[in-house]
Amino acid sequence: MKPHPHLHIVLAFLGLQLAALGFGQSLTFGLYGRLGPDNLTPTVEATLPLGDLDLSARLQRDALGLGLGGALEFSALGRLSYSARASLGLVGWGLQAAAAGALGPLAANLEAAYSNTLRSRLWVGDEAEGGLKLGLGGRYRLDPRQTLGLQLGFKNDLAGIARGAAELSYALRQEQTYTFGLGVDDSRLYGLLGWRGELDEAGTLLEATLRAGQLGRLEAALTTPLDQELNNLKLHLTLSYPWAATLGVEVYSLLAEARYDNGFSLWIRYKLIFGGNP
Repeated sequence: MKPHPHLHIVLAFLGLQLAALGFGQSLTFGLYGRLGPDNLTPTVEATLPLGDLDLSARLQRDALGLGLGGALEFSALGRLSYSARASLGLVGWGLQAAAAGALGPLAANLEAAYSNTLRSRLWVGDEAEGGLKLGLGGRYRLDPRQTLGLQLGFKNDLAGIARGAAELSYALRQEQTYTFGLGVDDSRLYGLLGWRGELDEAGTLLEATLRAGQLGRLEAALTTPLDQELNNLKLHLTLSYPWAATLGVEVYSLLAEARYDNGFSLWIRYKLIFGGNP
């Protein structure tokens, strides 16, 4: 079913009205394109702090998503953050929820998502998967230098095919942080090697993680300061096999992401901030 040809204009107009009414601590306008017919869509994202909650909205040509998030502080005991989102489009609907908390040396996170269509069709920034997705992760700090981690995942896609994943890691923090681990993803075994540290006295930070074996994936992120006002240049790169790649750049209010995954796409966004940092 094709969206109404003027729906994207309506969504962009709504975004402008939200900004004019002061709706949103931030407002982000974007344009996403993918090679192929009828694959160009504007995107609008807005956030609004409301008491202890943060409300959010995101719109694209044929879908709308509404969400909320917040956090609970337990003094010196720890902290719990949570979020939820519902998305509705002409091709289907989706629900997402997540929670993360820390208590002393223990930290954990939980996420759940379900959609009756590909989540990327409800929001261009999401993965091109649908169905049920569950994730559970935890970290235990043995001492100030050593941390154990565990990640568990389960997916049941739109075709009814179920897959599981598990990853065990050990991180050693010295002047830099080194991470070693083993994992399995849908019966594919792999090893994990990670490194995180500063490259110079200016505070340029590099974080890289390699998963190699029956599964191959390289992730790298570079952050370097641009001025004294906490503005940074951020670069992130992901390469994986079967062949897919993502290259992202964030500088001041401009965000750009180029991606290859069975086709090329480009997403360019510009972020406006009202009344402080979101």
